[in-house]
Amino acid sequence: MEGFFRNTTIKTRLLLIIVAALSGMLLVAGYALMAEKSTLLEDRKIKTRHVVETAHGVLSYYHELQKGGQLTEEQAKLAALAMIKSLRYERNEYFWINDMQPRIVMHPFKPELDGQDVSGFEDPNGKRLFVEFVNTVKKDGAGFVDYLWPKPGFNRPVPKISYVKGFEPWGWIIGSGIYLDDVNAIFLGNGARLIGIISGLTLLIGLFLALTIRSITRPLNDFQSAMARIQGTHDLSHQVAVSGKDEIGQ
Repeated sequence: MEGFFRNTTIKTRLLLIIVAALSGMLLVAGYALMAEKSTLLEDRKIKTRHVVETAHGVLSYYHELQKGGQLTEEQAKLAALAMIKSLRYERNEYFWINDMQPRIVMHPFKPELDGQDVSGFEDPNGKRLFVEFVNTVKKDGAGFVDYLWPKPGFNRPVPKISYVKGFEPWGWIIGSGIYLDDVNAIFLGNGARLIGIISGLTLLIGLFLALTIRSITRPLNDFQSAMARIQGTHDLSHQVAVSGKDEIGQ
């Protein structure tokens, strides 16, 4: 390694230093972006779980009214469904309800599914997602399930992760989810901004490096020319124009 540096020019050494520094910067930036994506996804999953648990509280509220005799079971169910059907968060995010068969009890954006048996419903990858919802609730009472599902107003399925939670008194499952392309869009936006910052820093560092290399190599080139003349003519009167207070100037 020492021999390598001894046999390379100062310019090359400085360039190697800046390449190593920029490579390290890119590695750190890439790691930070991946960590941010993981954190962003986890935060969105936690938020989804919280809103599903809040909507689950609506079911509990109307069930308590049923138990207290203020409403019949049918009235409590209809009131709860009407309330949850109208709930939205982050503009178009919604809740749906299916039972343990599974049949769709309520879907606000696909009402044609209401009352339908969806046990054989598969996403493009062959996952029977509603069966997965039921199995998750049977196993743990609640949990996350990933699958493909179209956004409201679109037909093309995209990756989605949903949190589902069972409501045992009525045999229902309530759920809501996040679309991963939304998370990816935020991630790509943050990545573009970071790349812009790194590009700006690279430009500044490159300019500083160019000036540094020039300040070192120009007087050294003068020295080389003087040495060549001394060697050829033995004339020791040649002057080298050097200015500055750095080591070369001294």
